[in-house]
Amino acid sequence: MSITYKITRFELRGEPAVDYVVGFALKNTTNDKNGYVESIVPLVSGQDKSEAEICNVAFSGNYDKIIRASGLLAGTATVIGAEFVPPDM
Repeated sequence: MSITYKITRFELRGEPAVDYVVGFALKNTTNDKNGYVESIVPLVSGQDKSEAEICNVAFSGNYDKIIRASGLLAGTATVIGAEFVPPDM
């Protein structure tokens, strides 16, 4: 199983801003299953850090959740993309 991670969200949240929201899209390149995990980083934790460093903090701070989500993508059965014929009702 090979999982790729792509940052799909990076923004400040709150008015005034209190934290960063970083979204990671996960893709199992073996079976094309996708997932998504968001991580919150307090604004103070991002002080004096680049965007890339904040993303690293977001990933490591949510590592357990990301690994669980990655594991859910391991299954081979998927209905995404399959034609669905509803039963007669």
